[in-house]
Amino acid sequence: MRFRGRLGDFPWLEILVVIVLAAFTRSPALIALGAAGIVAWSLVEVTGRLALRAVEVTATLEPRRLIAGETATLTVRVTNRKPLPVPWMELTVDLPDGIEPLGREPGTRAVAVNAGFAPRGRERLTLRFPLHVRQRGAYVVGPMHLRAGDWLGFVQDDREVPLALELVAHPAPIGVVDRHLASLRPVAESATRRGLVPDPLRFRGVREHRGGDPMKEIHWKTSARLGTLQTKLYEPATSLDAVFLVNVASYDQYWIQIDPEGAELVIAATAELVRFAAEAGRQVGLVTNGLDNITHERPRSALARGPRALTRSLDILARLGPYAVAAPENAPRAKTEAAEPVRAGFGTLTGSIVPRQSPTATKSIITPPSTKS
Repeated sequence: MRFRGRLGDFPWLEILVVIVLAAFTRSPALIALGAAGIVAWSLVEVTGRLALRAVEVTATLEPRRLIAGETATLTVRVTNRKPLPVPWMELTVDLPDGIEPLGREPGTRAVAVNAGFAPRGRERLTLRFPLHVRQRGAYVVGPMHLRAGDWLGFVQDDREVPLALELVAHPAPIGVVDRHLASLRPVAESATRRGLVPDPLRFRGVREHRGGDPMKEIHWKTSARLGTLQTKLYEPATSLDAVFLVNVASYDQYWIQIDPEGAELVIAATAELVRFAAEAGRQVGLVTNGLDNITHERPRSALARGPRALTRSLDILARLGPYAVAAPENAPRAKTEAAEPVRAGFGTLTGSIVPRQSPTATKSIITPPSTKS
């Protein structure tokens, strides 16, 4: 804990005056009052300095990833390891904009959660604060402040506990008119997850030889090294992977004008399509011309399959801001060039999600960038 300051003071000057008067007048009442003042000052000094000594505080936040609109629980554990009780203690945790205590009164904005309690000697307390996450984004909860005082209430000790609990709120699902796009169902039947024809030029790896495998597909060098027959594996000639190009720029002068509402709609729609593609077992990739709100860089997610790839894409969308680094007509080309390391096979679905359609942007989407041979 970091010491922030001590508030209040004991009226020792008045007690000193009483002691001086008692010494000159030898009045029993003043002598008793002076002795009581000395005892009170000693009690205030000792208990005030020991108020936050041997007090340990830990905090956890669960879940660390959720969907906007859901509730997270902040759990704070306070342990008083000294035998002396603390007559009162106040705990405050700062909240970022976008997170608020659950059940707060309408029309009020809460910037922190707090609680007051009186821990006894060697007691451990557990406090739980339900937090409502109103909108998507990446948040940091903290720091934490502790206040306590002496037994008589003259002084207060204020300390700051370093705390930075990260929380990522993914975009909330929205209703999509038709998620069964024609490119996902070319002849009106459910598409297979694996390609029917392998591409012999796209070597992927090896596996153990099985009965029925052609002899020409045996990888003889690997088989000799491992001592068992190994069959070559290839990437499919056609792919059902999906690469989403997210464009948050609505205007040609993207460095001057922004459209937060349009960007939010684009991000929410992309999150829904990414979830749909991942649930179908496809590899998912994501490229954008937007900037990360925290790192201020342009993020991207390479083609991958599984929960980690889905989480990576949703994390990018959660931290994405409305500011772009390319105009709408240049964004698809810039995003395609940025996604060059992503290997996409023939038949890969490339979807561009834009807040506002224009003829120039449409032409740049359907026309691939020229390459020099």
